[in-house]
Amino acid sequence: MKVLSCVDRMESRIQSIRFKEQTVERTKRAMQYVKEHEDELEPRTITIELRKEDNFLSIASRPGTDLKWYSDESKEKGGSSNGPSPLSYFLSSMGFCQFVHYAEHAMVTQRPRRFTEVTYEVRISSSESEETIRELAKKAADDCYVTNTLKRSCKVTGTIIHNGKQIDSHN
Repeated sequence: MKVLSCVDRMESRIQSIRFKEQTVERTKRAMQYVKEHEDELEPRTITIELRKEDNFLSIASRPGTDLKWYSDESKEKGGSSNGPSPLSYFLSSMGFCQFVHYAEHAMVTQRPRRFTEVTYEVRISSSESEETIRELAKKAADDCYVTNTLKRSCKVTGTIIHNGKQIDSHN
């Protein structure tokens, strides 16, 4: 078992993190494969489905798995506090992602990675006009912290589908 010791500055204590040998070996094999075949590998695609519920509540899932997670706003902001806010997920995902790479780099050295493109599709069923939906989608994308942050680092493209018909596509 491989052990990584790190200092937790919040509590000023040393914490040992253990890696199972199976995890270490699997990670080493995967990273070696990527290193040897990097030029021929297709970009990785990650699909997440989101469903809008009442008020600020939304549910995300990863197709092909039983994973589901929820996002909401606090009661003070009009939500039900049924999950972290979208910005809490966004900011914590940076830490979660870095933790994965701390672990990987403790086991195997590898090159930095980043998103090169993010595409999304919004499906809206509504009796509102196409123009109203188009304006709503544009305002939502233009006002989104996460979308605007991602646009500074990679290509972001959205497709808007209203009552089964594509009505807009924007970068």
